[in-house]
Amino acid sequence: MIVSLRDIVVEFDGQRILDGLNLDIHDKEFVTLLGPSGCGKSMTLKCIAGIEKPDKGVIQLDDEVFFDSEKRIHLPVQKRRVGYLFQDYALFPNMTVLQNILCGAGDRKKASEYVKRFFLEGKEQLYPAQLSGGQKQRTAMARMLAGEPEILMLDEPFTALDNYLKMQLEREL
Repeated sequence: MIVSLRDIVVEFDGQRILDGLNLDIHDKEFVTLLGPSGCGKSMTLKCIAGIEKPDKGVIQLDDEVFFDSEKRIHLPVQKRRVGYLFQDYALFPNMTVLQNILCGAGDRKKASEYVKRFFLEGKEQLYPAQLSGGQKQRTAMARMLAGEPEILMLDEPFTALDNYLKMQLEREL
């Protein structure tokens, strides 16, 4: 499996955030995007996921085209099989922990398994506003992984976790 980005251009408020980005990510390869705040790291992930639409370029997974500006292809987020953990978690505020995980899992049995795997037992009926930062982060990660995506993209995935939970979740991933 290869994710390819070719000549990706994204402009925002008259400034180019991404200017001709080219990147190939091969199967089972870990890639880290580093750089100062505002340089386009999160924007790159959002373009791959389909949340943001580049102004120009091509994004594909193997032979499946996710985005092609010249051919006017823009595959919807739901059809991309991409798991994206947002920096701010993006949990549904009107849904409980279990309901949020169900969005990824599809059935209660699978969602319950992810509740256990991510140390959220006893929190199933709480809403995001009632959770700590680490609990929100684990809920978002469980929801993402329960959908069994082909590509995982994590935007600062362990910032709200203590060292013990960080090590446990690194193993889980």
